[in-house]
Amino acid sequence: MTATAVAAGSVAVSVTAAPTASAAADALTLSLSSPLIGTRTVTLTCEPTGGTHPAGDAACQDLIAANGDIARIPPYQLGGCGGYYDPTVASAVGHWRGLPVNYTNTFSNPCVANIVTGGHVFRF
Repeated sequence: MTATAVAAGSVAVSVTAAPTASAAADALTLSLSSPLIGTRTVTLTCEPTGGTHPAGDAACQDLIAANGDIARIPPYQLGGCGGYYDPTVASAVGHWRGLPVNYTNTFSNPCVANIVTGGHVFRF
């Protein structure tokens, strides 16, 4: 299954999932990369929560509610971002309930990446 959509301040979202023979752990490697922040990378596992993600519990709650599809997580409603431009690539690779995850999206800055994806998954 492949889905493509355009999010606010983004170039494109692409999520690809295909069944695998064995059920893999809910484990993702998440990255943010921009000219101003460089590259930040964390790991996240869910059920149980683990990895290096500083907001792992909240990020896992968002992912569980969206069945692992970051593009389906509703935007965070209580935040706002400044108007600075720092093109930021947000990515997630790994597995969710046995399905491979490959998410990449470009946002106008790291704050927008965080807000558009629910306020937790890319909060690091």
